[in-house]
Amino acid sequence: MTTSTRSPLDAGLTVGQVASKAGVSANAVRYYERYRIITAERTAGNARRFTIDAVCRIRLAVAAQRVGLSLAESAEILAEIPPMSSDLEQWSRAGQRLVDAGQARIAELAAVVDEYRTLAFIRG
Repeated sequence: MTTSTRSPLDAGLTVGQVASKAGVSANAVRYYERYRIITAERTAGNARRFTIDAVCRIRLAVAAQRVGLSLAESAEILAEIPPMSSDLEQWSRAGQRLVDAGQARIAELAAVVDEYRTLAFIRG
């Protein structure tokens, strides 16, 4: 009996495993793949297999959607991070872009609330 020298990082996660680890449905995993947030390799039986970084990429895309970014914008941010990158600086920059987008969204909403508070939207 031999032991495998493959790392769990490159062994390939199934759609269900990625979904479970990322906190989304299996359909969402396929959706993110379709929009190039993540990529999969195919087995000989044509099953999708993902590396562990698919989980991080989905989590970042979900966070981006929560601050109002589109999937295209998420894909653009993630395109700057090579697959299986362990460069924390790249991930930090991606996270900072989400913080910046969130703060911009807060400022926009605060301006709208102020407009409503003064009834300026009625006066035209």
